[in-house]
Amino acid sequence: MKKKNCGRILSVLSAAALAVTAMGALPGTDIEASALSGMNAQGIVSQMKIGWNLGNTLECSGTDLPITASPKKFATAWGQPAPNADQFQAVKDAGFNTVRIPVTWYEHLEWDNSKQRYHVEDNWMDYVKETVDYAYDRDMFVILNIHHEDFINVSKFTDATYRDAELKLTSIWTELAEEFKNYDQHLIFEGMNEPRQTGNSAVSEWGNGSGDGGYTWQYINNLNAAFVNTVRSQGSSQNKERLLMLPGYCASNDRTAISNIAIPSNAGNVALSVHAYSPYYFTMATDDKANHNYPGASGWGGDYSSELNDMFNYLGDLQNQKGVPIIIGEFSASDFNNTTQRVNWATDYLTKAKAKGIPCVLWDNNVTYNGSGEAHGYLYRKGCTWYPDSKPVIKAMMDVYGISSKLPDYYEITDPPFSWSNVTIGSDWVELFKDTSGKKLEAWKNFTVSNWKQYANDNYDFVLFYESDQAPELVLMDVDASTWNRIASGDDSDTLYTKKFSYADITAALGSQSVSNMDELFVSATMSSLTAYGLYAVPKNSSHQDPDPQPVYNTYPTNISVETNSTYHQIRFTWDSVQNADRYGIAVYLAGKWRIQTQSLTSTSYTSPKNMTPGKSYKVAIAARVNGVWDVAGAIGHAVNVTVR
Repeated sequence: MKKKNCGRILSVLSAAALAVTAMGALPGTDIEASALSGMNAQGIVSQMKIGWNLGNTLECSGTDLPITASPKKFATAWGQPAPNADQFQAVKDAGFNTVRIPVTWYEHLEWDNSKQRYHVEDNWMDYVKETVDYAYDRDMFVILNIHHEDFINVSKFTDATYRDAELKLTSIWTELAEEFKNYDQHLIFEGMNEPRQTGNSAVSEWGNGSGDGGYTWQYINNLNAAFVNTVRSQGSSQNKERLLMLPGYCASNDRTAISNIAIPSNAGNVALSVHAYSPYYFTMATDDKANHNYPGASGWGGDYSSELNDMFNYLGDLQNQKGVPIIIGEFSASDFNNTTQRVNWATDYLTKAKAKGIPCVLWDNNVTYNGSGEAHGYLYRKGCTWYPDSKPVIKAMMDVYGISSKLPDYYEITDPPFSWSNVTIGSDWVELFKDTSGKKLEAWKNFTVSNWKQYANDNYDFVLFYESDQAPELVLMDVDASTWNRIASGDDSDTLYTKKFSYADITAALGSQSVSNMDELFVSATMSSLTAYGLYAVPKNSSHQDPDPQPVYNTYPTNISVETNSTYHQIRFTWDSVQNADRYGIAVYLAGKWRIQTQSLTSTSYTSPKNMTPGKSYKVAIAARVNGVWDVAGAIGHAVNVTVR
């Protein structure tokens, strides 16, 4: 499939809006990013300071979704909200100037026979680029990588697995280098995440790579060299000077693992990629040797502060020996309900990192205290505020760098509970299942539905009413009970508690199998518990409620009024309310792009900040979210031109 040319006009408004406490500002001259070029590796790294990871989002893997599924489904497969502009603005307001965007690609690869390499599915590439732009357009450094790849993290490294890994890795980076060829040095490429072997008894999965006479180290060095050569050979001046990050075995912070990273000849600007959740018995361990107090020591007797001293001392030495900087691409301390101790740790950790000139990028998986070592939740992404247990930790981090941060108070956004009074069932809808109070399922559980087969054709859709943090699935089992076919909904709307499964969704899941050979239909929960209320077969020509209705009234603001204040150099917009709209968004056309300023407005007015540049003109679009959908075209078509007085 050839890459199609897609204009990206206000496309980010199609993402679900998140409420934020502070309204975005119309851009002034200071918001326009200045191009960064001509820097060497150390110069780039010295500006990166501190960063944040968009964890558990674009790197979702093992989803079992078809390659044709919408990118949003992949990005939300592990229960996180879809990425959007407000999240990245909150991260920047907090003081972070670097963002790492982990991305998994193997589920989005298709073979291109004409080029004898793999091609990244177009919609996924566009979605990744859109996410990168949220940070890049805000003048932040962006680290883009390949993450959780099943062709890199294999049971055992062999010459055969290397050939497969090299082909797929170079295929991906060939397309990424071309896609982002004009992005300046704010964009950084990280060749791999944590390359490792998962089942080799001679080489520990989470060790330093020793145990096989150097084969593992050479294997990874060869992949790093292939990555560097691919990017540098693309041809653009930006890619020739782009900073490239190279990991060692499992991106370990072990001295031996890092020492065995080879810098490819003529590599140009490179940095070494290290992950350091240190000291482990404070940050993540849950066994009897763990101690979640800082300062403190593990059950083995190791003093935490001394461990950090030792680590940063040898990381500093390795930077000098290798002649390239080190970036800690992941660090964090899991929330063990020990906020004060995490504040102490963060201050000590980053003070030592700053002294060695090593920027650190905070891992955030949006998981709060749960008693495990994987509760690395800092930003409450649904509301773009900071969790109460994380806010003091973030402030402590910024204090190390003398950064003044904006950390709005946490508040939880909750959807109204499911109610049958908010659902209209058409008289021609066929009830296949209904439970007035809801049938509850644990994660990965299911139940059977009867009398479905006559409706599994192109004349009907199946509509499910449910409550869950994860998207539900239908499952078809064949007559031999030997094959279970998981059906993901192609319905990408944000309509609460409703999912539509089309016949196209069913046939995509079945592949070459026939519906007539299916014996049982199940409603299934996935990774989260689910409450099912009803499943209906809905005629496609039904005159009654569509689960994704197309309203006949305006879905964009009208009668937009503009007032200017020459004393404070402000602009105020007001507009008529839009029927069934629950959010309004403001976007400004700047430097050839529509840039989101806020998507969280619930009132029909917006006032810009004071002291904008007098005489500067802007094109402003105001959009409405109606029934979970943003009318992008209507907003742009009714944009207004304004001039600051």
